[in-house]
Amino acid sequence: MSWDLIDVVPSVVLGFCCLVGIPGNIVVMVVICRKYEPGNFSLLLMMSLAVSDLLSLLFLPAQIYNLMAGWKLGDVACRLIFFIIYLGMHASVFNVTLLSVQRYLQVLHNQCWTRLQASGKWALFGAIWALAICISSPNLSIRTLKDSSCTVSYKNDVEEAVILLCQTMLGFVFPFVTLVCFYFCLHKRVNQMLFLRTRRTTRLVTNIVVSFGVFWVPLHFFNLLALTALAAQSDDLMEICIQGWKVLTAFTFINACLNPFLYAFAHTQLKTTACQQQQTTQLSIPMPTQLPTPLPR
Repeated sequence: MSWDLIDVVPSVVLGFCCLVGIPGNIVVMVVICRKYEPGNFSLLLMMSLAVSDLLSLLFLPAQIYNLMAGWKLGDVACRLIFFIIYLGMHASVFNVTLLSVQRYLQVLHNQCWTRLQASGKWALFGAIWALAICISSPNLSIRTLKDSSCTVSYKNDVEEAVILLCQTMLGFVFPFVTLVCFYFCLHKRVNQMLFLRTRRTTRLVTNIVVSFGVFWVPLHFFNLLALTALAAQSDDLMEICIQGWKVLTAFTFINACLNPFLYAFAHTQLKTTACQQQQTTQLSIPMPTQLPTPLPR
């Protein structure tokens, strides 16, 4: 059996992600289940993030086997398994994005977040999963068995260009810009409040943004490179993209391993920041006429 380095490297990375990410996300889910109370939207999003990451990681052994020995599970399983993997990946991105919006409002605009009814929060929650399903659904049609491997096969260049563009714009550019904007505003306001833990919060927000960018930007750069290859009808450039996708897609799963540790800590740290802000606001009012607004859930 001949194994190419281009197949071995992503297989090793995916194997590492399975060993670290699956137990890590399961532990987070167990802890959240013990602490969860109805109406706690922060923990609901963290549970959703852990579920989406676990969903993408659970089927990675099938992908590893596909890279190293070929696909043995049939055409239907080929389409369904990769649909689930990509559903978990995209749902994870949208959960991270919604967490950035929710934390900005929770820390800096408590009343605005409180006024959003439970139905509105559930609508946001349902929307991110519906969008993840839409972006992942092409895998049910473009995945096929070719040369004993579960691979992608587009009908024409137009279909490939549309799918790549949608994946990049809706699955990365829009979420990443939203994430950066809201965390930047949060970082800026927190620095102005002179909290005791401002430096920790700053490092935390920086780590969230940087980790998201480091593991996702290269993959979508190659998507744009592939669009260039399609426009220029360059088979050599497209072949470079195909080989690059194998490695870069594997590295995006490292983000799914970091998420449970990063966001579990973020929940505690930013909740503390919200409490400090609330106490500062109370001290600035000499004679409060009503009880402080409770932290939103």
